[in-house]
Amino acid sequence: MLRKKSEVRIEEKFLFGGKNSVFANWLIEIPEFKGAGRVFQKVVVPPMCEIGYHVHKGDSEAYYLLEGSGIYNDNGTETELHEGDLTFTPDGTGHGFYNNTDKTAVILACVLYNFDKDKDITGLRKIRRAGSFTRKDLHAPFDGRGDFYGYLLLEGDEFTGAGRVYNIMHMLPDCKLGYHPHNGETEAFYIISGKGIFTDDDKEIEVGPGDVMLTGTGHGHALENKSDEELVYAALIYSDKE
Repeated sequence: MLRKKSEVRIEEKFLFGGKNSVFANWLIEIPEFKGAGRVFQKVVVPPMCEIGYHVHKGDSEAYYLLEGSGIYNDNGTETELHEGDLTFTPDGTGHGFYNNTDKTAVILACVLYNFDKDKDITGLRKIRRAGSFTRKDLHAPFDGRGDFYGYLLLEGDEFTGAGRVYNIMHMLPDCKLGYHPHNGETEAFYIISGKGIFTDDDKEIEVGPGDVMLTGTGHGHALENKSDEELVYAALIYSDKE
């Protein structure tokens, strides 16, 4: 399934008592999570606007700062965030974000439910700074073509039993992620920059920045970069829990 940028639902919201409103772009709608989570959004935070402080109960949230900077409330401690930083707020801890600058900040927000309820995961709370992520290199995945590299946004127990992949992937020119099916899980692609050809089962579609692709159980997909520029996208795989 392809959701073009123009089809993404945008909701203006006052979040958790924060100052002024923000704009939530619903990249994945709640029913499409199949019980694994409730948020995968591009959140646009204008200058002097805020996501108010809130505590997570029964789920965990990762913020990846796509653009801009601001003040992050990390469970009661304030610190600066900059483009390329990631925060992880596990079940039982809290956070908020205030854009104190004169430029818009853009956050990729992902909330997955906690299915590891017997584990105390509060110690997983962290900030990963740009340049400190685990790198993953791929060559011709799924009988594709060329070289990819990516950075792991979530790892290990941070998935809380709800998924297994959340990466920012860089597909070099003339590369292809080969066709492959998914069973018992859904994979979402969100194009950050560049253009590509997405294979949705047996249909090829041109995709670009802001487009969202979902491939669930019983379906397959592929992605190809035929351009002379990198194709950068977020890849999220979550389990079908319903």
